[in-house]
Amino acid sequence: MDPINFKKAIKLTQGSLQFTKQDREEVFKKIHERNQLKATGTVGVMNKKHLFPGMATLILVSLFLLVFIPSLTGDYRDNQMLSLSNADEKEEDQVTSILVMVANEDMRTDINLLFTVNKRAKKVNVILLPPSLKVPIMNAEKETITEDKLTHAFAFKGSAVAVNNTVEKALNMPIDYYFMWEREEVEDFFNSMEDIQINVKENIDMKAARGNTYNYYKGMENVSGEEMARILSIDGEHQLPPYFMNKLFSHMLTYVSTSDFKSFRQQGESNVSPEEMKRVFTEMDSLDINTIPLEGFLHPIRTDGVFYVELDETFKTQLSKQLFEFK
Repeated sequence: MDPINFKKAIKLTQGSLQFTKQDREEVFKKIHERNQLKATGTVGVMNKKHLFPGMATLILVSLFLLVFIPSLTGDYRDNQMLSLSNADEKEEDQVTSILVMVANEDMRTDINLLFTVNKRAKKVNVILLPPSLKVPIMNAEKETITEDKLTHAFAFKGSAVAVNNTVEKALNMPIDYYFMWEREEVEDFFNSMEDIQINVKENIDMKAARGNTYNYYKGMENVSGEEMARILSIDGEHQLPPYFMNKLFSHMLTYVSTSDFKSFRQQGESNVSPEEMKRVFTEMDSLDINTIPLEGFLHPIRTDGVFYVELDETFKTQLSKQLFEFK
């Protein structure tokens, strides 16, 4: 076959980068037909001079199809996978994690809230970590000091970053931002809020580890800001239902977004400014809140007469995934 016919044969292969067995047979057939037209009669009367160039051409075309075309399709698929990988990375970049802590006058954290925010999905996942959760206590340099209650992490080194490192270690996940406020300041903030109306689905009769009792009856119930501060300090293996907590968080974020935030500008320890933290909270107000329940996954234990709760190990391995899922 002459060079012109060879180029025409190659051109037939450029319609698609993915060749099947049928595609190859079709190309071979067209090459064969063109050789027959240039021959003196039928294939049966071709002499050895005609046969050798035809066979050489078929070999060259076969090599082209088997070597060069698969490499092109392979590159295309690799690029497609790379694109999907980049998309996944971009999705992960949309998720922000925030740890909010409230410390009392005894250098203990009464409230430990972990939020993960996905602006693209327009959702927020949140968990309320009990103060008596048994965890490895870390310092600011991410060194393990001892094992104790989460509430004591601040007392050991007196820094919010140490508590942040402790939660990261306990849950085996990174946290982007942390913010710690003083208990008195937070209580003043909650007390300035209007009461929250919650439609309770069924009677709630719960006793926390410190002896606090929570009784809510089916129907509309009012929850004051002062009561909200106590609810967020719930300790032990029991927690209020997710729908109840969702309502509390939504109300709190709405109030933050409409308040002047002056008290939070005055105090607080964080790796971002109070102004920036308010901006984050204000954005969260427009997103759907989803509380991840720990009920049933917290187990009470006593070690040397001291009460702790431990997080179920099987659940702990799935918790990070749940926090970053937004379905």
